[in-house]
Amino acid sequence: MPTPRYVILHHHTGDGEHRVKALPRPYYGDMALIQDTGVTLRRLDFSETSQVMVFFTRAHGKVRAIGKGIKRSTKTRFAVGIDLLEVGEMVLSVRQPRQEALATLTEWKQGRALAGLREKLPRLYAGQYASEITAALTEDWDPHPDLYDGLLNLLDELCGADAVAEPIVGYQCVLLQQIGSWPEFEVCVACRRTPSAHGDLYFSSLEGGLLCRDCESGFTEKRLVDRRGLAMIRSRITSSTAVAREGRQSDAVVEGVFDVLNYHIAHQMGREPLLASKLARGKGHTHEGTEPRL
Repeated sequence: MPTPRYVILHHHTGDGEHRVKALPRPYYGDMALIQDTGVTLRRLDFSETSQVMVFFTRAHGKVRAIGKGIKRSTKTRFAVGIDLLEVGEMVLSVRQPRQEALATLTEWKQGRALAGLREKLPRLYAGQYASEITAALTEDWDPHPDLYDGLLNLLDELCGADAVAEPIVGYQCVLLQQIGSWPEFEVCVACRRTPSAHGDLYFSSLEGGLLCRDCESGFTEKRLVDRRGLAMIRSRITSSTAVAREGRQSDAVVEGVFDVLNYHIAHQMGREPLLASKLARGKGHTHEGTEPRL
């Protein structure tokens, strides 16, 4: 397939009108073309008319691309480029090997509008938090179709959510499982025994899971966890009927689970997610060696 000479942009206006804009693109020689659907995880203005974007696509994973001229306005249309957390179909022109250069966006067709995501600030913060941790913990050109579906399900759920903590906890679980960083929540990682039904339990991201009361004294980096939160985490992984029987968890339990999973995600990222503080309700940051209760 020959390389197209134009970047084609499709946008739907608020009144339902479909507009198409063709922008000339420079010639780059023979480059492979790929088609995919994706979500915009990050965007950066490259110039007055161009943007560099990070997409999370269903078939190709995380892709970094440049859209040349996509912010160029005409006399009849004001162009704003591609928005963060926008979902659409795309065509990318890719050099080989893929990792050495940015892909070039040659076509973009906006899909779901996700208007409800921007109606309330907590929803938008939750969506941005999900995009931040996804961009940080996935590799370029490493496809995760189930994770992509999980991200879209989260964004759809957030559009009508009154409380965002529980949907975000669900996505944290999906992300950690899909990237192979799910910690051990069934047995103590030190002695490999099932913790007793009584007494304190601890979680250490550095060690990769639970620490029982008999082993925790030998470790500095740990957090005290509550058994209700631990039961919630286990029920999400086993997909048991416990969630349906117990009903909706209290806000304190859900937010505690978010804090512990976010602590583990921060350890994987090497830094605290920037949006995590926006989702916590008046909670200060907890540093290594302290023991907040889940």
